[in-house]
Amino acid sequence: MSSSNSSSRKTRISAHFLDAVPAEDEVVTVEGWLTYYDVEKKSWIPLGNAHVAIYVDGREVGKAETNEFGMFSFTFPAPYKGKHKLEVRFKGKAGYESSSKSLEFQVIEREQKLKLGKLARDVFLLIVALIFLLFVVVFITKMLVR
Repeated sequence: MSSSNSSSRKTRISAHFLDAVPAEDEVVTVEGWLTYYDVEKKSWIPLGNAHVAIYVDGREVGKAETNEFGMFSFTFPAPYKGKHKLEVRFKGKAGYESSSKSLEFQVIEREQKLKLGKLARDVFLLIVALIFLLFVVVFITKMLVR
């Protein structure tokens, strides 16, 4: 007879932030999925209706439940300015091993976030202008070649 540990399936958590650089007083959303390894199929399969706990800097801030596709989402208020560690933990359940996933994120000042947004907008507009200029140059070159 085999022990329960030898028949337990390995699990894996994958996770990401919707915004990995939130500003103070914003909400942070972490999304992810929980899967288990099926030895017969030799693939990772979603683990639905499982509970994961969310920790920020070692303190539990809440729990989430995976849906039928093994996906979960959790939103919490951004902590104080600085670097933080988020951990998603699955404590396991009958037939499934425990697993965890750690992510780091940076909380910045609201003014700094506004500056980053303006910079991103300016870079985007510059790229659009350069592409437009490239089309104009190509058009003029074709007209002159005729």
